[in-house]
Amino acid sequence: MQSSRPTPGSLAWQVLRQQGPAGLRQLLRISPFTTLWQELGRYFHDPRLQQLFGRYATYCGSSPFEAPATLMLVAHVEREAVWQVEGGMDRLAQALAAAAQQHGARFNYGCEARQLLMDRERVCGVELQDGRRLDADAVLFNGDAQALFAGLLGRPVQQALGRPPRAGRSLSALTWHCQAEAGGFELSHHNVFFSRPAAYRAEFEAIARGRLPEEPTVYVCAQDREGQISGRAPQAERLMCLVNAPAMDPARAEGPGLTEQEIAQCEERMWTQLNRAGLRLKPGPHRPVLTCPQDFARMFPATGGALYGPASQGWRASFYSRPDGRTK
Repeated sequence: MQSSRPTPGSLAWQVLRQQGPAGLRQLLRISPFTTLWQELGRYFHDPRLQQLFGRYATYCGSSPFEAPATLMLVAHVEREAVWQVEGGMDRLAQALAAAAQQHGARFNYGCEARQLLMDRERVCGVELQDGRRLDADAVLFNGDAQALFAGLLGRPVQQALGRPPRAGRSLSALTWHCQAEAGGFELSHHNVFFSRPAAYRAEFEAIARGRLPEEPTVYVCAQDREGQISGRAPQAERLMCLVNAPAMDPARAEGPGLTEQEIAQCEERMWTQLNRAGLRLKPGPHRPVLTCPQDFARMFPATGGALYGPASQGWRASFYSRPDGRTK
C-alpha cells in the first residue's frame, strides 16, 4: 500500500523492520511462489471445492492454474462483507460528481482526448479532439495504462513512460443482458454454474489459446434480487449471464475478433450448462443484448477487450508485471 511498485526485497525488508522474523514467517504463509490451484489442493480434496475457491482468480481476470496463491486472501475479504450500492453502481459515480460540483468542479462529457500535453517533462494539460486545450497542474488518467504505453495520448507521454512491463492480458468476457422468468430453483443475486471438475482446466487452456471453452463456467447476476435467496423475484427479471473469454491478440486488436459462429456456439453451450443445472429460463419479448471482447476493445482503447488490466500470472505479477505509479 505504501509503494507503487515494491520488489520482493523491499517488501521483506519492510516486514522484517516492522514485525521481525515472525513477520517473515507470516509473509511466506501467503504462498507467493505457489499457484492458487496447487495451494487449494492442500486444503480441499473435493475438486468442486477447488473450483469454488479457484473462482476468485477470475476476480482479477486470471486463471487459478497460473495465479499466485496469494489470491486466497480474496475469499477472506468477501467473508467479511460485500456491499451493494442502492440504485446500482452508477449511483456512486453520480454521488462523486455531485460532491465535486459542490466544490466548484466543472464536467465536460462526451469530449474525446487527443493527447496529454507536456512541458519540461511534466504533463501540463489535455488537448481535446476538437482542438481545445485545457491547461492543468495535474491530470488524472482513468483509462487502461496500455493506452499510454501505446501512444494513444501522444508520443511525448509514450516516450516518458519507456517500455511497458511484460505481462499477459487478463480475461475478457461474453455477456448477455436479458429479461426472463427464472424457474427450477431460487436464484441469489450472484450465481455461478461450474463446468464439470474434469473440464475445468480445459476451460482455461482454451482461453489461453485464444478460443472459447467447450464447457464454460457461467456466472448469472439476478439484478433484481437481494444478496441472499429471499422470496421470489418479479415474474420477468433482469439477468446478466457471463462467460469468460480470451482478450484479443495485441497484434490484431483492431481486427474482427471472435466470429459470429464461435459466439453462437458458445451461447448454445451456455444455455445447455444452465439447463443441466436445472435452471429454466423463459425469455422475455426482447433478444438478449450481447457484448463481446471486440465491443469491450472499442469501448476501452488499447485493452484488446481485457477487462482487468494485466493478468496475475506467477509470483512476478505483484512486482514486475504491473505499471509503476511514477515515471521519470
